Amino acid sequence: MIMKRVIYLLAFAATVFSCNSENTQNESETQVQNVKDGKLEFEETSFDFGTIKEGEVVSHAFKFKNVGTDPVEIQAVNVSCGCTVASKPIGAVGVGQEDEIVIDFNSQGKVGQNRKTVNVLSNAQNNVIALNFTAAVEAADTESGE
Repeated sequence: MIMKRVIYLLAFAATVFSCNSENTQNESETQVQNVKDGKLEFEETSFDFGTIKEGEVVSHAFKFKNVGTDPVEIQAVNVSCGCTVASKPIGAVGVGQEDEIVIDFNSQGKVGQNRKTVNVLSNAQNNVIALNFTAAVEAADTESGE
């Protein structure tokens, strides 16, 4: 009889605590969505490196401006391949400020047509932006006659 009461008490406590933590999470998510009215506007979202030789590392800066009414925090920049590295601004991008996402593509072992994506995640109205680039990678010369 005592064992049943203990089990019921534990089940009740677990239910109460799980409901409270869920409400707190939903409230904080709502606050973030309502507070941030920043908006990122990129000059371009696609770039073509053209034809490059295998082994070359090429870079491009995707420039953007915050055209919203609140500062924007770039939370993450996710790349689709280990051959690509992307950098993000440190700190918030203020209203009217310009900045850039710089990507570096290492073409080693990537012979052929390449299309890669970099996803920019932020607290702006447009919170996920896909940046794309392409490159036609030609095989490097393997002749060793110097």
